Amino acid sequence: MSASAPSPRPFGPYVLTHALGTDALGEAWRAGTARAPRLKPFLLVRTFTAAAIDRSALLSAMETAVNLVDDVQGPTIARGTVMGAIDDIPFLGTLYVEGRTLDHLLAARLLGSPLPVEHGLLIAERLLTALEAGAPVERFTGAAHGFLVPPFVCISNEGETRVFGHGLGAGLLPALKNARTRQTFAPYVAPEVLAEGKPSTPGDLYSVGAILYEALTGRAPPPGVALESVEGANLAVDGTPVPEDIRRLLRRALHPDPRMRDRQISSFRRDLSALLYGGPYAPSTFNLAFFLQKHFDKAIQREKLELAAEEEIDPKTLAVPLVPTSAPAGEPLRRRAVEGSGSRRLESSTGSRRLPVPPARPPERTPRSGPVPVRAVAGPAPKKSLGGAPLWAVAGGAVLLLAAGAFVALRPSAPPPLPVPTPAPAPTLAPPTPALTPAPVVVGKEDPLFVAAVEKKLQDELKKREAKATRDQEAAAKKRQAEIDKTSEEAGKSKDSEETARALREKADRGEASRLAREAVARRKSEAQRAAAAAAAPAVKDGDLVETELIDTLPVSVRQVNPQATRLAIQHHTSGTVLLRVLVDENGEPAKVEILRDTALKVGLGDASKSALEQWRWKPATKDGHKVKTWIVVQVPFKN
Repeated sequence: MSASAPSPRPFGPYVLTHALGTDALGEAWRAGTARAPRLKPFLLVRTFTAAAIDRSALLSAMETAVNLVDDVQGPTIARGTVMGAIDDIPFLGTLYVEGRTLDHLLAARLLGSPLPVEHGLLIAERLLTALEAGAPVERFTGAAHGFLVPPFVCISNEGETRVFGHGLGAGLLPALKNARTRQTFAPYVAPEVLAEGKPSTPGDLYSVGAILYEALTGRAPPPGVALESVEGANLAVDGTPVPEDIRRLLRRALHPDPRMRDRQISSFRRDLSALLYGGPYAPSTFNLAFFLQKHFDKAIQREKLELAAEEEIDPKTLAVPLVPTSAPAGEPLRRRAVEGSGSRRLESSTGSRRLPVPPARPPERTPRSGPVPVRAVAGPAPKKSLGGAPLWAVAGGAVLLLAAGAFVALRPSAPPPLPVPTPAPAPTLAPPTPALTPAPVVVGKEDPLFVAAVEKKLQDELKKREAKATRDQEAAAKKRQAEIDKTSEEAGKSKDSEETARALREKADRGEASRLAREAVARRKSEAQRAAAAAAAPAVKDGDLVETELIDTLPVSVRQVNPQATRLAIQHHTSGTVLLRVLVDENGEPAKVEILRDTALKVGLGDASKSALEQWRWKPATKDGHKVKTWIVVQVPFKN
C-alpha cells in the first residue's frame, strides 16, 4: 500500500505512522502497536472522520458487530480486527497486509495496467468466499457484510485477498446521503439498499458484481443502469466484448430487482468457480502475485523500506496520556462503551492473554468523551508463497543465478576478460560447461548476448512454473467439480428437508429480531427515564448509586482472578463468552454479581465466572469528586 511521508503520532494504544489515503469516509493509516521498544506488528487503521459519517449510527453498528466478528473466520477474512472509538473518533483496524487496497489496484487502469480477466474473476470468487464466512453477521444484521466496497478489500503482494468491515453497513449507509460520498460509493451499492438504507445479502451480491464489472472493464457500473451497461461492455485489457458466459453472471448479480439475484451466495460462487477453473482461464494467486510484482515493483520495495524504518520508532517518545477532565460547556461528560462499561482491555492475538490498553489521543483534537474500548480478533496464520519466500526474493535470486551462468558461458578462453562486477554467489547452481569456441564479445550487462541469455533462461523458468501452476489448478478444478457434483446430488435428495429447515430458521430469526427490537425500545425508554431522574436528582454523595452514563470516571480493576473452566466444559470442549453485570461499590468491591449471558452449552462456566468476579477489586467510580456505586458489564471468554 502506498504511503506518504512519515508523520508518527499517538492514537490510543497505537501510533499512526503513515497516511495511506483519504476518501469520502475518512482516512486510512498504517499504524504500529505502542509496545516498547518497537512498533511491530503493524495495523491498517481506518478513521471515520468525514463530515458525512453518522457517528451515532456507526457506533451502534459497531456495538453489534464487535460481538459477531469473532465468528467471522476464513482464508479471505482480514485478521486481528479491532473497532471502537478513540478520542471521540470511530475507527476500524486490521493486521496490516503488505500490498494495497482494491481501490488502489483498480485505479491502476489509469497507468495503462488493467487487470487481466482471470485476476478479476479470482478476486470476485474470493469476495464471495468472504461473504459466505459472514453468515453469523447475516443472521443479526440482514447482510453478510453490509458495505462491500473496494476500500474494505486488501490485495497482498502474494496475491491473497482479505476482506474486513463485516457488520458496519447499517452505520455507514447513512453517509450516502452526502453528495460526495454517494458519488464515490453509489456504483457499488444495490438500488434498493441505496434507497432504503438497509443492508442485505442480495445487496452484497450486487457489490461483488459491481467490483467484477469494474475489474473487467476498467470503470464502475453506472448507478441505475448497471444491468443495461453489461450488454455493451468491453474488456479493458484488449477492448474486446465481455465473454457471454461472464456476461450472464454479471446480469444475475447486477439485476435491479433483488428477487432476480441469487438468494444464496454459495450457488453464485459455485457457478463462478466452475467458469473460472473449467473455462479458458488460468487463475492462481501466483499469477496475480507475478502481475503485482511486475507493475508495482518500485512501490513494493519502497513499502519494505518504510516498514523497516518505522519498526525503529520508539513509541515511548510519542505517548501522550489521554486524561479528559472536563466536558464542553453545556454538555455533560459521557463515555460510550462498545464492549461493556468495565475496565478497558485489548485482547491479544492468541485470545488467551489480556493486556491493559494505555489511553492516548492525537494532539490536534479536543476530546468530547472518553475512549471507547476496542477488541481484537485472532485469525488464521497468513499464507506464504513459494515455500515461505516472498515472490520478489525468488525472482531476484533467479535473475542473479541466471546472470552468473550466462557470464561463465559467454566468457572467452584466450584473452583475459574485461573487469566486470562480481555477481552474487550461487551455492545451489553448478557452473555450466564453458563454450568450446566462444566468439569474442564484450562481457557486461550492456552486452546484447548477455541480456538475451538471461532473458531466455528467466522466461524458461517462468514458463515451467506457470505450467506447473496450471496443472495444479486443473487437478484442483477437477477435484472441486467432482465435489460439487456429489454435493448437488446429495442436495437434490434432501431438498424438501432443507427447505423445511430453512423455513424454520427464517421463522426463528424473525422471532429473534422482533424480540431484540422490543427489548431495544424498552431499553431506550428505561434509559430516558433514568436520564430524567438523574437530571432531577440532588447532588450526589459518597456511596450513592449512579448510572454508568452519568459518572465522571469508570471503575478500573486493580485485582483480577481468572475463572477456572469446569471439568464438564473441558469434556465438551465448550467455548464462548460469559457476560456478567457487576455492582461496584464505593470501596471498589463487587456488591452484587449477576449472570447476563452464559455459554450456549451450560456447563457451569457462568457460575465459575461469577465466583471469580466476586474476588475482583476495582478503583471505584467517581461523580463530582465523590466515590459512588455503579453497574458495569464484564466479559469473560473461554476457549477450549
